[in-house]
Amino acid sequence: MRLALAWKVLTAAVLLAVAATVGAITYFNHSRPASLGLASFTPRPTASASPDDPLSLVCRRPAVPGASTGGGVAGLWVIQPGSVAGYRAREQFAELTSPHEAVARTDSVRGWLLISESGGSPRIETGCIAVDVRTLRSVDEIPGFNTSDRDSASRDFLGAGQHPYVVFQPYPVALQLNAANTGVQHAKLAGDLEIRGTKKTEQFTLDILVSGAQVAAAGSTVVPVNEFGVEVPQEAAGFVRVDPRITLEVSLVLLKP
Repeated sequence: MRLALAWKVLTAAVLLAVAATVGAITYFNHSRPASLGLASFTPRPTASASPDDPLSLVCRRPAVPGASTGGGVAGLWVIQPGSVAGYRAREQFAELTSPHEAVARTDSVRGWLLISESGGSPRIETGCIAVDVRTLRSVDEIPGFNTSDRDSASRDFLGAGQHPYVVFQPYPVALQLNAANTGVQHAKLAGDLEIRGTKKTEQFTLDILVSGAQVAAAGSTVVPVNEFGVEVPQEAAGFVRVDPRITLEVSLVLLKP
């Protein structure tokens, strides 16, 4: 009798544990913020950058002929308000059986791209995109945890006190895009990515939408941040372990000034 009762109790405990695990996985899957996609709104044109705006000065706009700001794809394209950048990181908490994806974002994004056009095909000549990592804020949720506590640690890992900006400068490249195509097109964009004062070549995979005088671009790249001097927690016995392969993602809207 006691054996039968013990078996029932054990079975119930196992079922509760399974249900809790399934529930946690279901919760994480449903509460995980979606990847950044193409912006679906028309932004406001920006005013000229203030001379005392440090983020804008990280990516100083080049002097271009006035004609290059007219119609067509060629010319200077400036990142607009509403653009967003951030990261996604896989983490494993000691108290939780299922892994979790940390997601943080910021709209402190500035920069520009200088585009030329030859034979109907656009070409990136140069560009600069800067993100203020001090303003990154967690947008994911974990039951029983305050994910905003992660933000301070992230700033420390990134050395934000001395290196407050992540900067991407694309290499010159011809884009296999049709400026007359109003559908979503795809491109790969390689360039110098600088994190914590270390610069390495990385490549973003992008979706691009050209709509009249507006360009929207969204995509990501996976970066081994340990190669940039960023040390994330990886101790097996620690409170949390973080995969050093971090996904950087962006959703940009650009207009001619």
